[in-house]
Amino acid sequence: METLERRPSPGAQAPFEPLEVAQRIDVVREVRDLDEPRRRQREKSLRAAGPVYRLEKPRCGEAERVGRPVGRRRDRNPVRRDRAEQRQQVTRCDRREIGVDDEHGGLLHVRQSRLDSGALAAAFGDDRPPDFLRRSQDVCEHRAGQPGAHSLRKPLLRAVPPERNHDRRHVQDTIGVSASGNAALADRLEAFAALLELADAQSHSVRAYRRAAEVIRSTPAPVAELVRAGRAQELRGIGPGIERRLRELVETGDIQELAELERELAPELIALGRLLGIGAKRGVEIGRALGISTLDEFRVAAEEGRLQEVPGIGPQTEQKLVDALRASGRPKPARGLLLNRAWVLSQAIADPFGAEVAGDPRRFKDSSERLAVVACADGPKPLLDEFERLPQIVAVLERSDDRATGVTVEGVPIELVVAPRKRFGTELLRATGSEPYVRALEPLPDGGDEDAVYAALGIPFCPPELREHPFRGEPPPLVTLAEIRGDLHCHTTWSDGRESVYEMGLAARDLGYEYLAICDHTPAVGAVPGLTPDDVRRQAEEIAAANERLAPFRVLAGIECDIRPDGELDLPDNVLAELDWVQASVHGGQRQSREQLTSRSVGALENPYVSALSHPTGRYIGRRPPNAVDIEAVLETAKRYGKAIEINGLPDRIDLRDVHVRLAVEAGVPVVCSTDAHSIRGLGNMRNAVATARRGWATAADVLNTRPLAEILSLRADD
Repeated sequence: METLERRPSPGAQAPFEPLEVAQRIDVVREVRDLDEPRRRQREKSLRAAGPVYRLEKPRCGEAERVGRPVGRRRDRNPVRRDRAEQRQQVTRCDRREIGVDDEHGGLLHVRQSRLDSGALAAAFGDDRPPDFLRRSQDVCEHRAGQPGAHSLRKPLLRAVPPERNHDRRHVQDTIGVSASGNAALADRLEAFAALLELADAQSHSVRAYRRAAEVIRSTPAPVAELVRAGRAQELRGIGPGIERRLRELVETGDIQELAELERELAPELIALGRLLGIGAKRGVEIGRALGISTLDEFRVAAEEGRLQEVPGIGPQTEQKLVDALRASGRPKPARGLLLNRAWVLSQAIADPFGAEVAGDPRRFKDSSERLAVVACADGPKPLLDEFERLPQIVAVLERSDDRATGVTVEGVPIELVVAPRKRFGTELLRATGSEPYVRALEPLPDGGDEDAVYAALGIPFCPPELREHPFRGEPPPLVTLAEIRGDLHCHTTWSDGRESVYEMGLAARDLGYEYLAICDHTPAVGAVPGLTPDDVRRQAEEIAAANERLAPFRVLAGIECDIRPDGELDLPDNVLAELDWVQASVHGGQRQSREQLTSRSVGALENPYVSALSHPTGRYIGRRPPNAVDIEAVLETAKRYGKAIEINGLPDRIDLRDVHVRLAVEAGVPVVCSTDAHSIRGLGNMRNAVATARRGWATAADVLNTRPLAEILSLRADD
């Protein structure tokens, strides 16, 4: 399998220029009505039962644009519904953990106290998963023929960084935006959100500013005119507080608090505080109290016993920090990074040196603690010097002749290894495998690439995903992304997605898929809109219309049907029987007993119309542990009734996880690699699901959606 090549980053944006107004726009109604003619035409063409969301396509270098609401079905109170959807979209878009299509990924960090507002906006404002769709031909070209043996010798994918402008040359300390366009306003709000996050502000405030920036960027009318007219709150997500910031920005050219934050924050202390687990705010407080601003000064202060001079630092906390600073071995972040975030950060460090991503991300470990990149050069010093100057690196923890470990402002350590050509494969293997795996192979022979190293060891090549535990045998032919024929779990604007049925289908077809299952929520999910039986049938009409336009590609009529706390499914059997694909999911009642949770999942799999069980353990990595369900009992039931179990590719889920995939493979239970995509970008999460299947030793025969459409449809016919 070929790896996806990284797309060249867009060029720097032009300096802000005054807006030339060709004619005055008199705002007499809500901005969303400007798209009314196109909405009516689209409703007519699709025979839709009600209006749907529209999504403007992003321009190169801009964040993904926000769907413009033009009304919804069943709305008795459109204002209340809009606000409810807005809250869910904010949460879904800004969890900031990959991704997901909820997970996002641009990082930028700066040294000392020179916090670049535009760069920081790019850093934290768009952590979405890599956008594979604009280079869909890179995926499609792998679909012809069978994967060769060489495909086992390469990482599953390379992550493509978000399409954001990271050129900082045009950004100044204060940017006049009073007469500039929406992009300039959005950039400053994104910068404000980034600095608020660095200052450990409340997460909902950070999300609100980021969401407002996206709305402003996607609004077709000049937002500055709306602000001057006192109409800014007519835009979704703009409340009184953000409107005041916008008015200050339009009238004065900047936000005073933003400028103060740019002057005051010390990225190196923030990074160190986060790395040591004391938090950004405490790290800055220590620096201010002791008059220190660098890592070396922090170490000296700790050794001299001065940390207790800081209010709130007692003997126990001081000793904890001293021990952490003295600790040997590789430094680890206080919390692991989710897959999409880890890939984007690692790739951003690797690209300037033409280096390869290694460490936990290359193995697609679901929570990455060790980040490393390996570069090839006979003279390491110039590369190590350049590494220290990278904007992402705010402090250097360690440096030797051939490697250095830096830390980002988020407190994430990342290592650069520089190897001569004759040892590049050796160092790449050493930096990729887990410590137990590498230790079992030591001493490693010299090799220019990994093939040469394995040949010299006299053992078969081992794919990176399997280098978690000591292993010297012949690996199976692991499933590849090229063998995936369709995605069987995604959402649309009928529930909590951002695109329509047709838009999701078109994007999946462009990826080279044969089919895509639309699986929107049912009402019991509670937090987001859910489909009633009547809605399911009305959506089926829209799916049929989309299929007419997309043939021979097929959009499957599906549902993500909630398993209620009492074990009943949220839709009646006669409705489920009409669908092509049914996912059963547990969302509520996660704290029930092991017996109750297992009974709910087992009962759903016994239903003749259920096709698969979604995210079986219900975990959110770093936020919510797996529920108490008995996975072995679930797999036994799935085997008995011929049902599949999902590998959910959302970065904060990865559920099933690798060890459970291995159990499913050994039990002969088919798995489904799904994205749970809530947007077009979310379809890129298929790489996470496939990589997790590979970590669980799954071949193409073990993955249901490597099968052709006819075979998928025949599963329902057999029920």
